[in-house]
Amino acid sequence: MGEFAGRRTGEDLESRIARLEDIEAIKNLKARYAYYCDHGYDADGMASLFVKDSTWESNAFGTYVGRDAIHAFQSNISKEIVWALHFMICPVVNVSADGQSATGSWYLIELATMVGPDQVETPTPRDAVVMSAIYNDTFVRENGEWRFKKVEVEFHQVSDLDKGWVLQQFRPS
Repeated sequence: MGEFAGRRTGEDLESRIARLEDIEAIKNLKARYAYYCDHGYDADGMASLFVKDSTWESNAFGTYVGRDAIHAFQSNISKEIVWALHFMICPVVNVSADGQSATGSWYLIELATMVGPDQVETPTPRDAVVMSAIYNDTFVRENGEWRFKKVEVEFHQVSDLDKGWVLQQFRPS
């Protein structure tokens, strides 16, 4: 985590306001990310948030390199996660001195409805699932807009609600 940047730094007011505007824009980018996840894993919307040579990786759902691969992942994950609600909390965003790149971290608490293991193709029992993770993201400014360069998600657990993380840290896939 970076040093506390809430104090007066000797920068001029315009620079300080620009940094705050960048932080808010990045928080809004992350909110759009959650929105697209929570609205059917909208692959077109999600892909629009990433630069072409970006990466999305996690310890639970794999690694996808490039906007096209991220789009394909988002298109397919909705067959497994049929409903989700992402709570992105406790953001920490650090913007580089030149204002062209940034890093950010968020905690995730996610409630989801997932199809049972090996049951993606047919209507089957669905499971209430709770997930928790830490997002560590890298951002770049592209054509004046903030985009994801890398999304890295470290899941602590993906557990059926009736079992919880003590009995089932990661549900069978």
